[in-house]
Amino acid sequence: MVYEDTYRLRQINDLKIQKDLNSISLLKKCIGESKEQTNKMTSLLDGIEIRLSGLHDLIVPVYDSTNNLQIKHSNLERAVVQLDNILEYYDAVKNLSVVIQAGPGQDINTYLNQMDKLKSAIQYFSINKNKSQKSENEELWMKGKMNVDREFESFLNKFNVIKANFTNNLDDVDNGKLFGPKENDLNQMKCIMEWFKKTEPTHLDKLYEKIINNRSQLILDNLKNIKGKTNSLKNSGNSVAYNLSHSNSSQFAKRNSLAPQSPVSNLNTSLNDNADSKRSTLRSRLTENLFNSSDSKRKVSKANLNDSYSNSSAQLNKLTTISNFDEEIEINNCSKFTQLIEKTLLSFQTEVNFIFKLIESDKQMAMRLMGCIYEPVLRFLNTESERLANNAKQISKKSTSKYIISLLDILSKMVKTKPKFLEIFEQSTLKTSRHLNKINQMYIELFVNFEKACVEYFKDVLDSIRSDTQTIHQNGNIHPLTTETLTYIDNVLPFDVIAGFISSVVVSKDSNQLMPSELEIKLRREASEKNIANFKRIAYQVQSIPEKKVYREQLADYFYRLFLYLNYNLKKKADCYHDQNLKYIFLLNNVHKIRKALSNVPNIKKENIDQFDSLVELFVLANKMDLKNHYETEMLNYKREYSKCWSKLMSFIRDLIDRNPLSGEKLKDKDRQMLKDRFSGFNKEFEEIYEAQKRYYIPSEQHELAEEIRQDNVLYVGLQYQKFYDIYSRYNFATNRDKYVKYTPNALNAMLREFFTAF
Repeated sequence: MVYEDTYRLRQINDLKIQKDLNSISLLKKCIGESKEQTNKMTSLLDGIEIRLSGLHDLIVPVYDSTNNLQIKHSNLERAVVQLDNILEYYDAVKNLSVVIQAGPGQDINTYLNQMDKLKSAIQYFSINKNKSQKSENEELWMKGKMNVDREFESFLNKFNVIKANFTNNLDDVDNGKLFGPKENDLNQMKCIMEWFKKTEPTHLDKLYEKIINNRSQLILDNLKNIKGKTNSLKNSGNSVAYNLSHSNSSQFAKRNSLAPQSPVSNLNTSLNDNADSKRSTLRSRLTENLFNSSDSKRKVSKANLNDSYSNSSAQLNKLTTISNFDEEIEINNCSKFTQLIEKTLLSFQTEVNFIFKLIESDKQMAMRLMGCIYEPVLRFLNTESERLANNAKQISKKSTSKYIISLLDILSKMVKTKPKFLEIFEQSTLKTSRHLNKINQMYIELFVNFEKACVEYFKDVLDSIRSDTQTIHQNGNIHPLTTETLTYIDNVLPFDVIAGFISSVVVSKDSNQLMPSELEIKLRREASEKNIANFKRIAYQVQSIPEKKVYREQLADYFYRLFLYLNYNLKKKADCYHDQNLKYIFLLNNVHKIRKALSNVPNIKKENIDQFDSLVELFVLANKMDLKNHYETEMLNYKREYSKCWSKLMSFIRDLIDRNPLSGEKLKDKDRQMLKDRFSGFNKEFEEIYEAQKRYYIPSEQHELAEEIRQDNVLYVGLQYQKFYDIYSRYNFATNRDKYVKYTPNALNAMLREFFTAF
C-alpha cells in the first residue's frame, strides 16, 4: 500500500513538471516573436521621424511668412482707423458745429458723446501742435460747455424751494414729495456732473458755485416774498445779494486743477478763507459760547463776554435807523420774521434732501455745499433780526409799547424750532472743521440779537418807571405811569419763562432798599452786564416745572422791583399837589388799581403751577405776596390821611355832640351867637370842601373805591352831623333860621355822594 501511494504521488509530480516545462517553452517562443515585432516597429517609427523632420523644415518658413503678413495687415487696419480718426478730427468742427451750438435738447447723453469727440480732437491737435485747428475746436468746445452749463442750470431751476405757504410739513420734505420734477431730471444733472468729473474736473467747482448761488438765492427770494416790499428787505436783500455773489464767486476763483480729491480740499480752503470781517466780537465769542454750552465743553472768559456785549451794542448803534419809525408796521414785520424762521426751516429741510440726492456719491462735498447754502440765508436773517432788535431803541415810551410782545413772541417761536434747526446742521454740515460751529453760531446769533434787545428793553422800562416825569392830573386821576406799568406787566406775563431769563440778567438781588441810590443803580447795572454770561445757552428752553420755576421767580422779582419803583415815583408825584386831600385821592386811585391787580389769590399748590393766568399766581409761586399786604396797608394809611380833611369841619360840631351846653329852651344871646357861629362855620367849611372835592376824580372803573370813600364820609361826617342836627336844629336861635341851618342830614349825605365825579 505504501508503495502504491508513493508511486501515484510521483506520477502526479511528473505530470506537473511536464506541464510547467511546456509552459516555459511556449513563453520563450512568445518572447522571441515579441522581440521580432519590436524591431519591426522601431524601424517603422524611425522612418516616420525622418519624414516628420523633413516636413517641419518645409512648414516653419511658411508659418513665419503668414505671421508677418497678419502683423502687416493689423498695422494696416490700425493705420486706416487712425487715418479715419485724424480725418474726423479735422472735420470735427464742420460735423459737430450744428449739434454743439444747438444745445443738448432732450438727449443729454448723446450731446455729451459729441462733446467727447470734440475733446479728443482738441487733445490730438494739442499733441501735434496744430494751433489753428486746436483753436477752432476749443472755441466750439467752450460754446458746448456753456450749453451744458445752461442745461445744468435749467435742471437746477426745476427743483424750486417750497412755496411761501405753511401747508407743507417736514414729513413731506423728508419723503421728497415737495419736488415736482421727475427723477430723470435729477439723473441728468448727475450725468453732467460725472461727465465733467471725467473730462474737465476743474469745472466741477463752477457747478458747485452754481448750486450754491442758485439754492441760496431761491431761499432768499422766497423769504423776501414773505417779508414783502419793505425798505428793510430792499436794503438787506441788496446787501445779502452782494455778499452772496461776492463770497461764492471768490470761493472757487483760485482753483487751477481738480484731482479726484481736489474739490474737497479747495472748497475747504475757500470756506476757511471766507471769514466775514464785518462780524463783531459778539459773533465770534458770545455766539460761540451760546452754542458750545449746550453742544460742547469750550469755555470763554467773562471778560471776553463783556467785550463782545459792548462791541455788539456799538455795532447795533451803527445800523441805519429808520427816519419815520412806525411801530405798527414794525410789529407786523416781527410777525413776518417768525414766518421767515418757519419758512427757512422748511427750505433747509428741502435743500438737504435735494443736495444729498444730487451728490450722493460724495457726502462730504454735499455737506460743504449745504454749509455754503446756509450761510447767506442766516446772514440775511441776522441782518433783519439786528434791525428789528435795534428798533426797540427807537421806542420812546417802552412801557406802553407792544413791541416787547413781538420780541418775546419771536423768541418763544424760535425756541420751538431750535432742535430741528440744530438737528439739520448736525446731519448736513461737516464736523471735521470749524464750519459746523460757524453755522450754529450764526443761527444762535439770532437769539442773541433779540435777547440783548429784550435785556435793554427791560432795563429801560425799570429806569423809565423810576425816573418818569409825566405831569400829574389836576383832579387826582390815576397816573398814566400806573396804567402803563400794569399794561406792560400784562404784556410780558404770558412769556413767563423767557421773560424770567431776561429778568435774571436785568435784576440784581444785592439790595433790598425801596429806592436805591444813583451809585447803587450804576453798580447794579454793571453787575447785570457781567451776568451776560447767562447768555451762554438758551436757558429758557426748559421742560421741567422745577426749571421753569427758577425763571418765573426771576420774573416775579423783576415785577416786584417794578412795583417798588412805581410806588416810589407815585409818592414823589403826589408831593406835587398843594391840596393834601387831593394828594391822597391821587395815591388811593393808583394804589387801588395796583391792589386790584394783586387781588383774588388763587387756591392752588404753588409747586404744581405750569401755566399762569394772572400776576397773582406768579407772585404766589415766588412768595412775593407780601407786596399785596403792603398795598393793603398803604390803602388804610391813605384813607386815614384823607379823612383828616374833615378835622376842621368836625371841630364845629364834635364837642357839642358830646355835651349840650344849653340848659333850656330859652337861649341867651351868647348861646344864640354860639349856635350861629357853629352852623355858619360848619356850612362854610363843608361848602369849601364840597366845591373842592367835587373836582376830585375817581374813574368809573374804580367805582368801588369811590363808593368806599363816600360811604366812609357818610358814616363819619353824615352820622355826626345827624346827631348835631337832631340836637340843635330845634332851637330857635335866629330870626332867619334857614340862613344857618342850610342842610338837612339827607341833603348833606346826598352832597357827600357827589364827591369824585369830576373829569
